[in-house]
Amino acid sequence: MREPSLLPVFGKLGLKAPVALVATPVSSAGVVSRLRELLAAHGGMVLKLSVIAWTVLILGAVFFMMQG
Repeated sequence: MREPSLLPVFGKLGLKAPVALVATPVSSAGVVSRLRELLAAHGGMVLKLSVIAWTVLILGAVFFMMQG
């Protein structure tokens, strides 16, 4: 009897998908390549921090609108 294939699981229990870097033109090789390397290494943390910052921004806007 054939076993079903495992569903892809992301996060702590599963394997992370490999990050493919796209070649950039020579003119933007400095800053853009460093940003891509940074996002490839710390992408999950950047996503979590951006969600937290967005939530704080929305809650702050609601707070100041309620004060007015």
